[in-house]
Amino acid sequence: MFDIAKTIWLLLPAYTPNNFAVVFGGGTPLDFGKNFIDGKRILGDGKTIRGFVAGVLGGILVAHLQLLIERILGFQIYSKLQYHQFLQLVFLLAFGAMAGDSLGSFIKRRFGVERGKCFPILDQLTFLLVAYAFASQSPAFGSLFTPKIILIGIVITPLLHLAVNVVAYVLKLKEVPW
Repeated sequence: MFDIAKTIWLLLPAYTPNNFAVVFGGGTPLDFGKNFIDGKRILGDGKTIRGFVAGVLGGILVAHLQLLIERILGFQIYSKLQYHQFLQLVFLLAFGAMAGDSLGSFIKRRFGVERGKCFPILDQLTFLLVAYAFASQSPAFGSLFTPKIILIGIVITPLLHLAVNVVAYVLKLKEVPW
């Protein structure tokens, strides 16, 4: 049970950016309304510059709140890192999560899946796998993300993703519960 809690704690900077993007997004699309060579939108109107930036900043903000909580409660997970290592790692987790979410939208457009429609597995794991890929470039990644933690993240993320999206839907922050 401790490993699951630790995994969730470590992944909060990757789990929370899309929520910030939903709340603070809007405006100019990341793809500037352009189509790909197949004639379909690159990403669609749901992926915006403001949402992407808000998502990354939101993930970093959450990580700083985690640091504060760790210091207040006297435990060390992120706080055992030097600050520059911490900042690099959480930036890569948050940026990777947003890039992965965008990659998922790109893939969905290629398959003709409309904005907001469900694409099982892709919707739940692309953001995490890309976040892992980006974050693995940080020297601090290996000291916190063991193979066991990485695997637990892959197993629990689809369930957590669905639960969070259902809550966002109930709160009327999302139009669909996935």
